[in-house]
Amino acid sequence: MAKDIETPLFWTPVDVGKPLRPIGVGDRNVFLGSCFAEHVGQHFADARLLTLVNPLGVMYNPVSIARLLTTQESDPAHDFVLYKEMWHSWLGDSTLSRLGADECRLATNHALSRLHTELAQADNLFLTLGTSHYYVYGKSKGIAANCHRLPSMEFEEYDLGVDEIVEALGTALMPLHETNPRMQVILTVSPYRYAKYGMHESQLAKARLLLASDRILTLHPDWVSYFPAYEIVMDELRDYRFYAEDMLHPSAQAVDYIWQRLQDEWMTDELRQYLVRWEPLGRALNHRPLHPESPEYETFQKRTQEQLQQLQRDYPMLSLRSEEVKKEI
Repeated sequence: MAKDIETPLFWTPVDVGKPLRPIGVGDRNVFLGSCFAEHVGQHFADARLLTLVNPLGVMYNPVSIARLLTTQESDPAHDFVLYKEMWHSWLGDSTLSRLGADECRLATNHALSRLHTELAQADNLFLTLGTSHYYVYGKSKGIAANCHRLPSMEFEEYDLGVDEIVEALGTALMPLHETNPRMQVILTVSPYRYAKYGMHESQLAKARLLLASDRILTLHPDWVSYFPAYEIVMDELRDYRFYAEDMLHPSAQAVDYIWQRLQDEWMTDELRQYLVRWEPLGRALNHRPLHPESPEYETFQKRTQEQLQQLQRDYPMLSLRSEEVKKEI
């Protein structure tokens, strides 16, 4: 069971089930979507596991996620917009925005290429669905993964039904499965609450995502599974202590709890043992000394480097180069 969180007197435990294949220490992992994908994926990356997290930025709706899975190269006529002297990509968030149109398209295509290179060899693809709502830019009819703060009047809003979500994701995932049949797809639903739609409509949108996820799981039980991040927050962490200041996003403590549940139930023993060894070393790598010129820090740095080198020898499939120590600590 997850650590460092007080167990309430009255508590509704969530059965997280089992993956089709436990996540291993040498697995290649791709995360796409919102909350879970961004924050839990970052836990994977911070532990130096082979991980790619949202290369085009945070994704919220199933249509935009499906487009990334099927798009090898951006479309200049529909995928970009000039707003406030910056070019923006409808395929991603502001991390792809540039002053020039060519630079914006180059950044977008580079991110797409990186994504599809990883998908072709990934062991695990985590897809986190945030909302069934999506937006289309009126002038170019580009589906917006991110609205880039353009005026809302310039967009048409749509709400996906369960069948539409299943069709969009199923159509996108089937070719990937045929190309890389080893890859298991792990669906999750984000626990973030979309207050702008109203709490009732936010819950209806979550219900559509949950029903669609279950339908996809039923259609492809041999290579699709479901991790109940949404249910864990709604039931096990049914307390505003586990929300951020906006009372809508899960707090860092809630994310850590979900990360721990994932470790407990969905990872191999080898990976859990690696994470136990990595945790103190990761803290050491992030340490910022008050007196870097001191003999004590030199000793600390040498010891950290030796530990990192030993870990690299024990896990040669990972990139734990010892020369990174001085750069990082």
